[in-house]
Amino acid sequence: MRKFLGIVLVVVLLFAGALYALTLIDLGRFAPQIEAAAGQATGRVLKIEGPLHIGFSLVPTVVAEDVSFSNAAWGTKPQMLTAEKLEFQVALLPLLSSNLDVRSVTIEGADIFLETDRKGRGNWVFGDAAPQPETESGAGMSLASVPELNVSDFHLAYRDGETGQVSEAAFVEVTLAAKGNGFHAVIEGEVNGSPVSFASDVEGDTKKAALRDATLTVAGTSVGGDLALDMTGKPRLTGALTSEAFDVTPFLKGGGSGKGGPLFSKEPLPLDGLTALDADLSFALGELRYGNVVLTELKLPVKIDGGKLAAPLTAKYRGTPVKLALNANGAKGSVSIDADAANFDLGKLLADLDLTTMLNARADFGAKLNGQGKSLHAIAASLGGQTNLVIGRGTINSRAFAIVSDDLVKVLIPSGESGDTAKLVCAISRFDFTRGVGKASALALETDSLITTGSGTVDLGSERIDLLFKPKPKKASLVSLAFPVRLSGPLAAPTAGLDRTGVVTGVATAVGGAALTGGIGALLPLMSAGSDSIASGGDCGAAAAAAKDSSGIAGTVGGAAEGAARSIGDTLENIGKGIFGN
Repeated sequence: MRKFLGIVLVVVLLFAGALYALTLIDLGRFAPQIEAAAGQATGRVLKIEGPLHIGFSLVPTVVAEDVSFSNAAWGTKPQMLTAEKLEFQVALLPLLSSNLDVRSVTIEGADIFLETDRKGRGNWVFGDAAPQPETESGAGMSLASVPELNVSDFHLAYRDGETGQVSEAAFVEVTLAAKGNGFHAVIEGEVNGSPVSFASDVEGDTKKAALRDATLTVAGTSVGGDLALDMTGKPRLTGALTSEAFDVTPFLKGGGSGKGGPLFSKEPLPLDGLTALDADLSFALGELRYGNVVLTELKLPVKIDGGKLAAPLTAKYRGTPVKLALNANGAKGSVSIDADAANFDLGKLLADLDLTTMLNARADFGAKLNGQGKSLHAIAASLGGQTNLVIGRGTINSRAFAIVSDDLVKVLIPSGESGDTAKLVCAISRFDFTRGVGKASALALETDSLITTGSGTVDLGSERIDLLFKPKPKKASLVSLAFPVRLSGPLAAPTAGLDRTGVVTGVATAVGGAALTGGIGALLPLMSAGSDSIASGGDCGAAAAAAKDSSGIAGTVGGAAEGAARSIGDTLENIGKGIFGN
């Protein structure tokens, strides 16, 4: 037995010595042939400037160091890929029969730069050959045959040739380890400066693949669940994702333009992508946060079928139900929104958005809007539909209006009457949009001192506003202070001033005297008639009658709508920066 063990030991030592001897073989003399073959196959220049040798392993391992691969001739950088070290392990038996079976790949210190030209051609397309179409039938390659991957210190950048925008990612670790009939994937790094980590079991084949127990963490917030992709016909994505809390603030922080700049981006939207696949997904978030705004109990089913998107969202804001249904048609490039909320805290929302603390009141809101185009600007410029807003009893802070104009304060709070605040009785607003121009109708504001009505338009295509507010004091002693005020200019930075061409005469005591058949619903058809809604209350009779009598046209939300004007103006710009990304 001892003699047998001794023989085994000698064999092992000889085998180990042979493996070590292989590592001493310099394959560098084959580098020119490898570089030439790569050049003939791709039309690019491959350079192996470091050692090329066989690594010490029971499995044949080829190691190349200081490798570079040139970019396309039209590329903006000379190199598409550089790497400090590339290591490939191949199965021995297939190699003996001239078949290459790569078992694992190790990459260290790699820098990959991907880009497209203005026509969308990628630098990963070699020569003039078009990619071969995939067959519709037949089983895909099992994911269990995917080589194990170990990547460290990896940098990836992508440049869009049409827009010039560059996205970057830096990964500390990327690994694929065999598991069951697939592999376990782990990714750790940063994408555009935000920490990202991902882990999941990946199963199936290249025609039907699934992520099981997937977890994605971005900028400290996580979402997890299962996803499945079926590529046997038209790609179809299904799955369910959940998260206890998700913060979208880091993703909606836009650089934005300066004051007075455009609100709606002209960059193309990916609506064409809706025709590329079908989907049936569900998202359930315990909490969704944007800055200080927190939505709870959020549920969002997303269906894409034949290029048509349906995404009806339900959630709660400070305990109040909010609904928003988004529909889009990828083939037509159209988008529609149907939103409503009743008796929600508008004052808190404006404060949470860091827009203003001018208002302390609750409100109802409804919107049915639709537009068509390839960008947010095009959609806004074609917008049609209607928005309704009712604000109930509360208070308005005059200092907020003074930011836009001192004259604007007089429309709400005549001098010497209420100090810094006015008691709000009711405000109503209806905008009817046609081809991106919103005409303010059925609009009025009632405070403890006066009733304000108005007229005007908001043009989303040119991003300009032109509104005229007409205050009607409730006391005859204040009539001399009641001058109309015009708010006009760019949406991002409007200005206001007295319009002395239309001095208001008489008192408004009888303004609310006209009966309004059908109640507030006749003016604001999108409003809820539920018992908990603001619209169902009895405080808006005078304001509704005033809006009806004011030529059927009015401004934004009177004084409270001046908060909207201010929000549309100086402060709504901040939302535009984050959401519209321009």
